Amino acid sequence: MSRVVRVSREELMRMISILGEIESRRLDPFSVDVSSLLARLREIIERERDVETISLDAETLYRVSVVLGLQQRWIRERASSLFIDAGMVYSKIIGSDPKSLVAALLQAWRPIVRLEQVSVDLLLRGYQHFLSRPTRGSAGLEGAQLAVGKPGAYAAIESQISRELGELLAELSSMGSWVRYWDFINMGSDKRVRAYLLSYLISRGEADVRINSLTGEIWVKAAEKVSEEPRTTSLAVTIG
Repeated sequence: MSRVVRVSREELMRMISILGEIESRRLDPFSVDVSSLLARLREIIERERDVETISLDAETLYRVSVVLGLQQRWIRERASSLFIDAGMVYSKIIGSDPKSLVAALLQAWRPIVRLEQVSVDLLLRGYQHFLSRPTRGSAGLEGAQLAVGKPGAYAAIESQISRELGELLAELSSMGSWVRYWDFINMGSDKRVRAYLLSYLISRGEADVRINSLTGEIWVKAAEKVSEEPRTTSLAVTIG
């Protein structure tokens, strides 16, 4: 027996052993490259025509058919149960072009957070809500009802808010450079009002905000130029 024939038979027996292990131990049927294995079988059978090599080649082909059946069953079971594992996702992503990936992202993306900015309309609606709530004393309730019922009440409130916003912006501009958020808030008597008005200035681009990611410090300053682009970030600060 020539050395070439002996090597070919040993290779066929290794193939049979590997394929048999996949079948008996129920290993991943896709762990073997069937197309490369079949190509190698063809090379061997075209070169060696003796009976024993042909018999081993036939046994290997049988084992390949069994593995192909296992692959088919594996795909069918995963599809029927709608199971998706990391391997399937990875292969799908690798096989897709960038445009398809972008289209899939746009179709599936559902943002769980939306940006809400403070506006004069929201301020007025909140003010109206609190005025409509019952108070502990009847005098306060009557005063609230009278305030709501006045024709120019909302216009006066809007004018007052605009004036306070302008005053706060002028105060921030007088600081010149960046100032710590809490230092600026604590300069006034009513910290909550200052924080609320400052958040409105930030939301409409009249004030800039910067956060030190290492220390957590927040810095603010008056914007040098008001941008017409909408704000793409939001900032939440706990007060009191």
